[in-house]
Amino acid sequence: MAQYKITKDDIFTATNGGLDIFRFYIADIDQYVGKKKHFVDPTRNEKTPSSMIKQTEDGNYIVRDFGDTVSKWHNAITYTQKRENCEYGEAIAIIAERHGIGSPEAIRSMYQAEVSSADAKPDQNDKEKFFVHAEEVSESHLRILFSDKVWSNIEYQHRNRKEEERHKAVLEQLRAVLKEQHWHALDSYTIIKERKAITFTATEFYPIFRIEEEGKNGDRFSKIYQPKSAKKERRFFYDGKFDPQFLHGYAQVKRAYEQVVKDHEDSKDEDESKKEKPKLEEIIYCTGGSDALNLRALGYHVVYPSSEHFRLSKDQVFKLFQKAKSVMTCPDLDATGQLQNHRLCKSDASDFFLDIRTIELPMELQTKRDQYGRPCKDLRDFLKHYKASDLKNLVKVAMMYRFWDYQLAFDRSGNPKIRYGRPLYEYKLSMERVLNFLVKCGFGRRKVNEETMEFIHIDGNLVRPVKPEDIKAYLLNFLRSRYAPEDLLNVLHRSTSLSNTSFDSLPVLDPDFRDYDAWTQYMFFQNTTWRITGAGIEEIPNSRVDKMVWESKILKHKVRRLDPMFEVTQDEDKIFHLQINNSDSMFFRFLMQTSRIYWRKELEDNLEDLTADEIKEYKQRNKFTVTGENLTPEERYDQIVHLINKMYAFGYLMHRHKAQSRPWIVFGMDDTPQKDQGSFGGTGKSIFFNGIRMVKNLLQFDGKNAKLFDDNHVFEQVNSNTDVVYIDDATREFPMERTFSMTTGDITVNPKGKTRTSIKFEESPKLGITTNFAPDDMGPSTMRRILFFGTSNYYHVDKSGMFKENRQPIDDFGKEFWSSEYSDEEWNLDLNFMAQCCQLYLSWPTWIEAPMENIMDRSLTNNMGFQFLAWAEVFFSAESNRLDCFIPSHFAMEDYKMESSIKNITSTGFNAKMKLYAQLKKLTLNPKAVQNSDGRVLKTWDEVRFDGRDKRWIKSDRKKTQSMFYLQSESSSISDRIYDPTEPIISQEDFPVPDPETNGPNWP
Repeated sequence: MAQYKITKDDIFTATNGGLDIFRFYIADIDQYVGKKKHFVDPTRNEKTPSSMIKQTEDGNYIVRDFGDTVSKWHNAITYTQKRENCEYGEAIAIIAERHGIGSPEAIRSMYQAEVSSADAKPDQNDKEKFFVHAEEVSESHLRILFSDKVWSNIEYQHRNRKEEERHKAVLEQLRAVLKEQHWHALDSYTIIKERKAITFTATEFYPIFRIEEEGKNGDRFSKIYQPKSAKKERRFFYDGKFDPQFLHGYAQVKRAYEQVVKDHEDSKDEDESKKEKPKLEEIIYCTGGSDALNLRALGYHVVYPSSEHFRLSKDQVFKLFQKAKSVMTCPDLDATGQLQNHRLCKSDASDFFLDIRTIELPMELQTKRDQYGRPCKDLRDFLKHYKASDLKNLVKVAMMYRFWDYQLAFDRSGNPKIRYGRPLYEYKLSMERVLNFLVKCGFGRRKVNEETMEFIHIDGNLVRPVKPEDIKAYLLNFLRSRYAPEDLLNVLHRSTSLSNTSFDSLPVLDPDFRDYDAWTQYMFFQNTTWRITGAGIEEIPNSRVDKMVWESKILKHKVRRLDPMFEVTQDEDKIFHLQINNSDSMFFRFLMQTSRIYWRKELEDNLEDLTADEIKEYKQRNKFTVTGENLTPEERYDQIVHLINKMYAFGYLMHRHKAQSRPWIVFGMDDTPQKDQGSFGGTGKSIFFNGIRMVKNLLQFDGKNAKLFDDNHVFEQVNSNTDVVYIDDATREFPMERTFSMTTGDITVNPKGKTRTSIKFEESPKLGITTNFAPDDMGPSTMRRILFFGTSNYYHVDKSGMFKENRQPIDDFGKEFWSSEYSDEEWNLDLNFMAQCCQLYLSWPTWIEAPMENIMDRSLTNNMGFQFLAWAEVFFSAESNRLDCFIPSHFAMEDYKMESSIKNITSTGFNAKMKLYAQLKKLTLNPKAVQNSDGRVLKTWDEVRFDGRDKRWIKSDRKKTQSMFYLQSESSSISDRIYDPTEPIISQEDFPVPDPETNGPNWP
């Protein structure tokens, strides 16, 4: 066997005889070197020092813990094994890396075979294999196969021997286990491939074993096992006529059973001749050979499958029960191991499967890590961290799935009871096994809040809430499915132990329902699952999905994934481009129609000169589009961006993940400029959120309820399962600011009669609002919290005669959205489109904003008020000549009060409205050139007052410094002109052109 170049001598030479290694684990070790003074081992909780260090004749240091059960000296390498819970070779690698012995590449190569290649001999055939067996299994290879706790257990068995004899006895015992199980060490094996003889040679820390077996009809085959192969698929391969249903260890179990029977026959008295034959105490069905070897070394009888495709048959289970009092399994703790064991023990092939007992490894084991950094999960890992006695206790309490016992019923005379010509059996439930069976079948409890627990059932990745009567029904249905006798069913019917009180002993489960992360969203369907990322949509079989999901969230549709319906790109100038590949989705078409903000121009104004047939043909050709032919490029682009924005907003709501950087409220409002106080509605904003309702858990509130937030229990129905809170048709007075905390912080839930709780930001729902009114506050704080989408009034319900016709979605589509009239194909199209909207959101690094001009106009109009807008439109009309000049503030305010019948308004309130009007009309209020140092606009000018009797303004004889304002149009320069309210209004054409030299009036 080739030796790796980093030997233990190399380790000791590089670490001062191992002293540097001990210094790493025992900080004050130098105080005890050469002094025969005891110290406290850091791994043990002891008050009396019981450990000692000394230097051997070869110059290396060793440590001994005299308080240990099996007291022995440890060199620095074996001490590292003890502290790191690892194998000998792993300890070498840890030390080499920690103390810089050898390069990283050299350290990694420790667990690699030596590979060589030569030309094949003429008589050697391709795929032929040759094996060179080792004379003896080395200690380093034994330590790779057998856990340190197994070594400790066997050492304890030989504790009365001297250390050298004890060590030799341990090696002999472990080698005997390998021989009994048909495991043989190889020095090398050679495979002939493409006329090359490729040889793989074992190294000190890379063992190769050959498991030789005899299958049916005496056919021989071997399993070559390389436990340290970096690639899992290369850890074993077969040679010879492999039997996929071969059960390793069965021949050994059979031989042990026959020996027990023989020993019994040889020792029994005549009086014992009628007694039942003895059996083995247990046979443990292991998941693999490594677990089996460790269990066998501890004295248990074991069998294990020949491959991962092996299935334990009814006949094999029957034969195992013939030979043992108990047949057990010890499944891995990962989901695959638990599921496979559950299917085995619950198999309906025979009731014998129900009698298989499961050795339950502690869940705490998964908090520890193996050499690859993965959670520990199997028996081999268990025996690194727990003692053999701990395993013995687990074996002692292992339970079967059968949750009832039965026996023949006897009368008082000891005769079997007979009813209707058949013997009667007595049945008795074991409540502990009932609970065990229910736990294995996925039943448990879930904490809803501080005061409420609910029963749940987890089936694969599906979770459903259940009631105690549902749990009892599950047990009855299980028995009926296995054709259980009527008497057993009646025992369940009559049992008073199957109640809330007993089921309260079920464990508390905390399933993780996060079907998302920052970059991913899952959608669950009856026939498949979609995994949505920015890169695309992946289809995953439901059986392979590891995400927990409420059964109620499984979309009751069978879908098939379609090619992308659209592609959104943006060029270097930040111009959006939309390519539509498939617009068959009704919901896609609906979003197009609600994005047609220029529909009146396109479908009414621009078609006036066409004939009726030409109008019909154009409308049919452009029925569902945002790029109508008779619109300008700018108008088409606006509509494209509106559509992309809606798809993006929809995708945002579909993605359940909440990020502090995107705490948005999706705010849907009409995109048509509002010239009066009318609110026509029916534009389709609610249908947008009904689409979300089809794929998400949406909770709706009435936005017209002025006292919505006055209710302390308003959010009592909100929980971590709520995806979206939707406030429908909010009024102008809706307190928008009350929703901000919902988007950036936790949500307080105060159910009636229960304790107030809080839903964390990450688990709280997203928020959507629809309204016919813009928010009052359009400042930066508000704008960064709102993701607007605007809907045109293409769909409208109007009783005022403003439109030529009413139009609703049903007029375009002939059916209600997502109603019973929807076909499977229509569902599939819409669901694909919705998923692709989510992909759009996940793929886009920044938000996609709607064209904001009309939305801003509505906000400005709402906030200044329609009365002020109506007054200002007249007051600043072209005929008034009141633009680009100074206007006395008190004159304007009085005029507004008189014309609008307003009794009182403060100068602050009036100025605020003036700012909104200027912003709406793209005018500049009080440019800096007219302001003084403190920002005010003051002029010394004639004092004017209003004569109520004559209804006119009168100028007095004295001058007065008074407040004024100046409204500058976009292309005008600053003028010194002061508007005189006492003068009659003259037209713009009659007004003199300013003198270029004086910038003053140039009267003729």
